[in-house]
Amino acid sequence: MFIAFLAAALVQTAPAPAPPPVVWAEPPRIEIPPKALEAGASGSVVLRCDFMENGAATNCVVVSETPAGLGFGREAIRGVRMARAQRGQTGPREVRLNFSTR
Repeated sequence: MFIAFLAAALVQTAPAPAPPPVVWAEPPRIEIPPKALEAGASGSVVLRCDFMENGAATNCVVVSETPAGLGFGREAIRGVRMARAQRGQTGPREVRLNFSTR
């Protein structure tokens, strides 16, 4: 009985598989934010967005931003809003964008 309970608990706590990465029809065009440019800082952002059938991203939120406070998150959201994913990639997905001063 204990083994059945343990097996059921493990099945219920298994994380859902991550959706595949977004394939872009029109990729995000991002720029280094002015504060980051002045500091000579590179960075990265992970967003979680809902993708619609037409490829548009909506309801984007910043999951992580490194380093914080230099405007990378805001610029990532702006860039993804202007981009388009290939059709058929509907639903929630995470998007990672890297910013480089090089």
